This record gives sequence, structure tokens and C-alpha cells, in this order.
Amino acid sequence: MTEVEFRLLGPFQVRRGTDTVSAGGRKRRALLAVLLLAADRMVSIDRLIEALWGDNPPKTAHNLS
Repeated sequence: MTEVEFRLLGPFQVRRGTDTVSAGGRKRRALLAVLLLAADRMVSIDRLIEALWGDNPPKTAHNLS
């Protein structure tokens, strides 16, 4: 099985072996970065909402899954 490597310093990258893997759009990359930086710790919904939308989250943010 090939390891997956996440690079957070400099350009955000996800690598599998020598291949760069798409991590999706800006919000998906932001979500992944927040979760990686909090590895082995719980991340609150409020923290995730703040990371993704800042001070202007959609009214439905708490209902998104």
C-alpha cells in the first residue's frame, strides 16, 4: 500500500508516492488542512464553520454534512 503525504507548508499538496492527488476545491482543502492540523483531536463544528466561511457562514452551515 502506498503512503499518502500531506504537505501544508508552501502550496497545499496531497501526494501518493510520486503522484500529486487532487484535494478538491478551496473549501475542501481548507477543511482537510484544519483536520490535519488537529490530528488526534476533536474539531468542533463551530471551528470548522469559522475555517470555511469566516464571519459570514451560510444560515445552513450547521446542517451541512
